[in-house]
Amino acid sequence: MSISSSANSARLHFTATSGQTAFSVSFEFFDDADLDVYVNSTQKTITTDYTVSGGDGSTGTVTFNSGLVLNDAVTITRRIDIERVTDFSAGQAINRAALNTQLDTLTAIASDNKDRSERALRAPDDENAPTMTLPSLASRKGTLLGFNSTTGAVEAGPKIADVSTLSAISADIATLADIEDGTDATDAIQNVNAIRTDVTTVAGINTTHLSNVSSVATEVATVAGISSDVTAVAGDATDIGTVATNIASVNTAATNIVDIQNASTNAATATTKAAEAATSASNAATSETNAATSATNAATSASAAAASQTAAAASAASAASAFDNFDDTYLGSKTSDPTTDNDGDPLNAGDLYFNSTANEMRVYDGANWIAATSAGAASLILYEYTATSGQTTFSGADDNAASLSYTANNIQVVMNGVILDPSDYTATSGTSVVLASGAATGDTVNIYAFKSFTVADTVSASAGGTFAGNITATKFLTTANKIETSIFRVNAQTLTANTTIDADENANATGPLVIDTGVTLTVTSGGNLSIV
Repeated sequence: MSISSSANSARLHFTATSGQTAFSVSFEFFDDADLDVYVNSTQKTITTDYTVSGGDGSTGTVTFNSGLVLNDAVTITRRIDIERVTDFSAGQAINRAALNTQLDTLTAIASDNKDRSERALRAPDDENAPTMTLPSLASRKGTLLGFNSTTGAVEAGPKIADVSTLSAISADIATLADIEDGTDATDAIQNVNAIRTDVTTVAGINTTHLSNVSSVATEVATVAGISSDVTAVAGDATDIGTVATNIASVNTAATNIVDIQNASTNAATATTKAAEAATSASNAATSETNAATSATNAATSASAAAASQTAAAASAASAASAFDNFDDTYLGSKTSDPTTDNDGDPLNAGDLYFNSTANEMRVYDGANWIAATSAGAASLILYEYTATSGQTTFSGADDNAASLSYTANNIQVVMNGVILDPSDYTATSGTSVVLASGAATGDTVNIYAFKSFTVADTVSASAGGTFAGNITATKFLTTANKIETSIFRVNAQTLTANTTIDADENANATGPLVIDTGVTLTVTSGGNLSIV
């Protein structure tokens, strides 16, 4: 079947009915593993949760092992590995079926990529030369993702720590905002706000102005004392003009000087009012200082919060690092030997894990997983079974109520006293042995499970050591360094490098002793080399 060259959507969405198990896959696929199946956004596992039929370039069906719940959301997508499975060599007749399958696969892969790209973030089609490259790793660490206000290019935004700190002091910031816009009536800044015009006026009075005021303080005091009169005079300008015309009558007023001198009392009142105004200005300055102090305290609190957050982050990072080191050494419980550690990194000698299938701890020796310990003194365990007619699988409790458990490639199977060849049975699970042919009624099947052990008395090949007893070599003993011994016996030795034999007693060599060209054999003083 050929995949249509037109639209080929490889994504299906279903709403399950109560107990529904089967869902039709209307797009073509090739292998069961090509399908990704999700229920309520959780990806399911083939065989464990569902099975697949059809495919091989056609449509098919996904069948769940158990019925779904009413209104469960089911999504089925296709994800084909990008690879070529057929190569058409020059001069070779083209297999049309193979070519068609290859073209179908490429069409399906293109459709899958189109489906994923349309679900990703992307720039609008009408945007010219968008810059969507992420900032470098070093500059974007610990930041939010942002976009430049002018170019729209991707850039590192504010630090996550700063945003977190801002959130932590949001209440203080809100209080300052209330103080600023006048909604917080309990703060002294509101008093400043009420007289801000006066404060501005006072701030505009410079030293020269103050000096001039001081020099005319008496006159100001006098004017202040008759301010109401001055106002009255300003309001009676027309009348004053009339007085000027009638100056003779004004002079007559001089005789009433006593009344005029009552104006001094008014001057004293004006002075008091001026002092009160000065006090108000001083209070405004104090309130302003208090506001500045409050702002400084808020900044100090923000700085302390940031420092605390940094310390907490460092502690968390240290704890995470310690856990990661442990997690990469002890890999936990697994059903089979892992090939990487829990981070996907290569294994290291000394890594541990518990094999739940074989029910034992295993350690990595740098090349293979081996049992970490052997419980008890026994080096093997015998499991005895009496077969029924045609029985092939032997597992669980044996005739002595012992439950079968072994390490793969570490057992021996014996039937009626005859050791079976490994090709006569399958033993890979660690808990069962399956015969290639069924046993007869009453056949005795004995399974010997060998346990891991360590050699206590050995000399390391890499680190060396001391041999307390005689050493016999039936093959060549080759050395590039000096051999020092009391008595040295060699059966057919070829010397390929300069060799010195230190002998406190006779050094006997049972020939032939072959010395390569250009190689020197030296017997030190006091020793004899005998070729027998």
